[in-house]
Amino acid sequence: MTPSQRFDQRALKLGLKSQQVSSAQFQHKIYFAKNFTESNTVHVYLDGDGTPWVRGRWVADDPTARNPLILQLMSQDSSPAILFGRPCYYGLSHTAGCNNKFWTSHRYSKEIVDSLSQALNGWLNRHDFKEVIIIGYSGGGTLAILMADKIKRLSTVVTVAANLDVITWSTLHGYLALKQSLNPADEMALNPQIKQIHFAGKEDKVVPSSIIKAYSDKQKNAKYYELSGQDHACCWHDDWKELLRRIK
Repeated sequence: MTPSQRFDQRALKLGLKSQQVSSAQFQHKIYFAKNFTESNTVHVYLDGDGTPWVRGRWVADDPTARNPLILQLMSQDSSPAILFGRPCYYGLSHTAGCNNKFWTSHRYSKEIVDSLSQALNGWLNRHDFKEVIIIGYSGGGTLAILMADKIKRLSTVVTVAANLDVITWSTLHGYLALKQSLNPADEMALNPQIKQIHFAGKEDKVVPSSIIKAYSDKQKNAKYYELSGQDHACCWHDDWKELLRRIK
């Protein structure tokens, strides 16, 4: 069973269904609850980078997350919520336009940001939500920041353990620089009308809290929360209901 098939199986067990939408370049998969209803606000979740590399040496054929943390978070959310899939994830790695560079060197590229923004805006045009809150985990938080100024009716962008300075992060770990990716730390500050909430794990060794705090400190209308006992994956789901109250 592939990572995408396991992810889909887990989503089904949580009572989610899925659909596909397209941008000019890519297809995107969306997961949402079977009893999904429209209200004033929708929460749009973006997943992390998943597994771009296998054992750090070989490019993965399917980058979909092996640990579906994003589903555990979304399943606790009582607001209307969707998981908006990144290009080439969730079983789409061999569809038109996809190339493994889009989950490695180009994972935060302009092409990815533009496709997510275009496809999400198209989906929002078909629904009657008055307010949009984007919640991005890890690399999904990176993309959430890069997309923020492009999304209609966006009030708040929330990042969880997000890589908000791609250059500092790659240098810290000795990784190859993601030269074809955009870097939130190098972009203009977000529109101050957009509220920002940044959650960091004090024990996170993958994306140290210092990277997140440095980004947050340079933004207007941004709040930074550092949580003790949290690393990059554990144990955000244990505290998620409380963090959702802070978001709301």
